[in-house]
Amino acid sequence: MSSSTLFDSRYARHRNALLDELLIYIRGTYVAEEEAAMRIESVDPELLAQRSGRGFVNRDILETVLGNLLECVAPGSHNARMPDSRCEPLRHGLRELADQLYAMIAQSLLAAGESGDMEERALHNAFGLLYELPHLKQRALWNRFASLRDPAVWDAYLMHNCPQHSAGLAAVDFAAELERSIRSRDMDHYRRFMHDLGCEAAVDYQLQLVMCTYPGWRVLLYHDAAHALTHRGPVTGNSELERTPVPFLPRAVSELGGRYYQADLHPETRIGDANFLDHTHHGVTTGQTGVIGSGCHLLPCTMGGLSEKVQQRHPLVGNYVFVGTDVGLFGSVRIGDDAVVGPNTEIHGNVEVGSTCRIGASAFIGTIKSGDAMPGRIRLGEGVRVGAGTIVENSSRLDLVIPDYAEVPARSHVTNDGFGRPCYTRG
Repeated sequence: MSSSTLFDSRYARHRNALLDELLIYIRGTYVAEEEAAMRIESVDPELLAQRSGRGFVNRDILETVLGNLLECVAPGSHNARMPDSRCEPLRHGLRELADQLYAMIAQSLLAAGESGDMEERALHNAFGLLYELPHLKQRALWNRFASLRDPAVWDAYLMHNCPQHSAGLAAVDFAAELERSIRSRDMDHYRRFMHDLGCEAAVDYQLQLVMCTYPGWRVLLYHDAAHALTHRGPVTGNSELERTPVPFLPRAVSELGGRYYQADLHPETRIGDANFLDHTHHGVTTGQTGVIGSGCHLLPCTMGGLSEKVQQRHPLVGNYVFVGTDVGLFGSVRIGDDAVVGPNTEIHGNVEVGSTCRIGASAFIGTIKSGDAMPGRIRLGEGVRVGAGTIVENSSRLDLVIPDYAEVPARSHVTNDGFGRPCYTRG
C-alpha cells in the first residue's frame, strides 16, 4: 500500500472479485430501461486517492456519492443522461461507486486514527452498502409511493389532462385505497383502482412528480445509507464480508441531509419504510435511540431526548402513525400503531399512547418530576380520544392510567387522583 494513495493493484483485484459476486447477487434488480436511464457520475481517481487529515469530509465528493446512490435506487432521478451519451454497463457504474464509497469510508477510518486492516475494513463496509441496493431500492420505491398521500399530487397539469371532472374526483376516497395498498404491500391494488376510474396513467405521473420534486423520500434514502454504515456483522448476500460501524461518515451524511432538506435524522434512528415526510423543509428531527415504524405520515415535528444518560431516551413511534405539524415528542415516549397526534401537541416523559388513540390539537401530556421522587408513567389505553387543548399530567409516583376507549373532553385538565385514576377538571 502506497503511503500517498488509498488504491493499489491489490485493492483493484479484491474489488473486482467482489464486484463479480455483487452483480450475481443483484441480478434482476434492474430492468433494461432502468439500466439505460442510470448514470453514475465519476470522480477523478487522483482526487479520490488523496489521503486527507482529520477534516476528511470532502462535501463535493459526498454529494456526488449520495447522488449516485439516488441513481441506484431510482435510475434517472438525479444524474440526467444526455440523449446522445453512451450507456455504460451496470458493472462500470457500480465499480465507480465502489471506489467512491471505499475512499470515503477509508478517509473516515484514517481520521479516527485507525490503521492495520483499515483498507480491508473500508472495502468490506463499501460492499456491505452495495449489497443493500435491492433493499434500498425497494424501500425508496415504497417511500415514494407513500408520498401519494399528498392530495397535491393531483396538480394543475394532471387535472387538466384527467378524464374525470373535479367534482367526481372530490368524491373519491383515494387515501383509503392508498392505505390498503401500503398495508398489503400491493401497489397493483392502487393501480387497479385507478384503472377502474379511467385514471391509470395518473399513477406514473404522480410517482414521477414525487421522484422529481418531493424531498422526503430523498432524505430517507440519505438516512438509509447513513444507517447502513452504523451496522455490524456479516453482510446479507455475502457472509464472507464483515461490516463494522464507520466513524464520522454517517453523521456527515445526516448533516448533509439536514442542510439540503431540513430533516435532521440521526443515522442511528431506526426507521421503517412506506413513510411520508411531509413538508420536510419546515424541519423534522429524530434522535439516536428513536424508532419510527412503517407507513407513518410525519409533518414537521421534533422527536427529541430528555435524559443525558446513554439509554433509550428518544420516542418510539409505531406503524401507520400520523404526527401533525409542530408536534414535540420528548423522551422515551411510546406511540402505538395507528395513533394520531394532532398539531402543536407536546408529549414528554414516561408516556405510553395506545394503538388507535386520537390526540387533538394543542394538547399537553407529560410526567412532571416533583422533588426527588420520579413520577409514574401516563398510560393512554387503546382507542382513547383526547380533546384539543387538554392537559394530562402526572406528578404522582403511581402510574396514571386512562382506560381503553375513554373520551377526554376538549380543554380538560387531567391529573392523578392519588390512586392511579384520572381526575378531570374543565378549563
